Amino acid sequence: MRGLRTAGGLLGLMLLGCLVAGLLPAAEPLPEPLTLAAALRFADAGHPDLQLAAAGIEAARAEGLRARALTGVRASLEAEARYVGVSPLAADTSPNDSRARLQLNKRLYDFGRSRASLAAAAAAQRAQQARYLDTRLQRRLDILGRYLDVLLADLDFRVQDEAMSIAYVRLDRARDRFELGQISEIELLRRENDYQVLRSRRYAAEAARRTRRVRLAEALGRPGELSRTLVEPGWRVDALELPELEALTREVLAANPGLRALQAELEQARQRVQAARAGRRPVLSGELATSRYARDYGFRDRWEAGLVLEVPLFTGGRVAAELAAAQARRQEAEAELALAQRDLRQRVAELWEEIRVLRAQRQETQTRLDYRDLYLDRSRALYELEVETDLGDAMTLSTEARLREAQRGYRLLLAWAELDALRGKNRWLPLAATEEEGVKP
Repeated sequence: MRGLRTAGGLLGLMLLGCLVAGLLPAAEPLPEPLTLAAALRFADAGHPDLQLAAAGIEAARAEGLRARALTGVRASLEAEARYVGVSPLAADTSPNDSRARLQLNKRLYDFGRSRASLAAAAAAQRAQQARYLDTRLQRRLDILGRYLDVLLADLDFRVQDEAMSIAYVRLDRARDRFELGQISEIELLRRENDYQVLRSRRYAAEAARRTRRVRLAEALGRPGELSRTLVEPGWRVDALELPELEALTREVLAANPGLRALQAELEQARQRVQAARAGRRPVLSGELATSRYARDYGFRDRWEAGLVLEVPLFTGGRVAAELAAAQARRQEAEAELALAQRDLRQRVAELWEEIRVLRAQRQETQTRLDYRDLYLDRSRALYELEVETDLGDAMTLSTEARLREAQRGYRLLLAWAELDALRGKNRWLPLAATEEEGVKP
């Protein structure tokens, strides 16, 4: 009976687990085959980088609430229960001397402290929103790069697989010729060595296919879901016009989201310096209070209203410490902004030159690809006419030419995508674009 009860309990737990699993929303599976547009739709799907950026926005909002609270109305209720010994000659001989007091307080003017705090909070929100945009663009760049890495790994595997297959066929023929005494043992070992080298490269290329798919799955936020087939993107960048370097640099420095975030952080630091300096200035507040007493002495006030001017005379070094910390943060923000501007100018120049070089290299690669295709066609014709007995070299060279063409084409696409991301644009990384439509210049 105990065994039956145990089995029944386990069955109940299993049924409950199935029910809960059925109620939970199922994660959308990765499409098969996977397109680049479909992969980019996962860019905003709860990635830790985006969660950190969103948390920064919420922290900046909290800072704004804290700054507004400086000039807000504060209310407090004070209740005191007292029991006293009363003289028999008193007018009110009750021993209950309890009282209650409701007090309202509002800062009316603090000579710039609250205004600077509010400005610093607003600058912090602008900074975090710009960082969130920059994070979204970087997420799409990361997915694009990892997607193209998988395509290149597949092409490289094809090259290494073809080369190994051809080497195996040649090794098998060499073994037959060695048995017939047509080649020496040294020649046979040379063929064996060539085959083993290419076999190792093929296994390394196969491992690279898996590891790059793992990286893509992690970038998509779908660990363990390795896509079998990826569709080559149809985006074209050859017809795009490259602006002049000076104009491009000015545009990046004016529109880069990361730079805008640093500029807002610098403004935040400057406003915090102003707020810290205002710590030496007076604070004017208004107070309103009402009180109720259990015993009435006749001279106790029921209502009070007044203005309170608080003038700091000595703060024990607190204001000086806050001001020094704020000034140090301002200097740090100025240095960070200057460094970011320098890095951006350098990166724009590198991308500009890289695009120009890649365009020239693509023309060379396309010419080589045309040559390899014609060479393969000629080799295939000679093979069919039994003039040649091996198509291996022509096939391998043709596949290698396609790999080089893809490498330079994908690198050109990545360079344009990064350049647009630096300008805060999303032209190359739209969520709704399809490879078949392409991207219009």
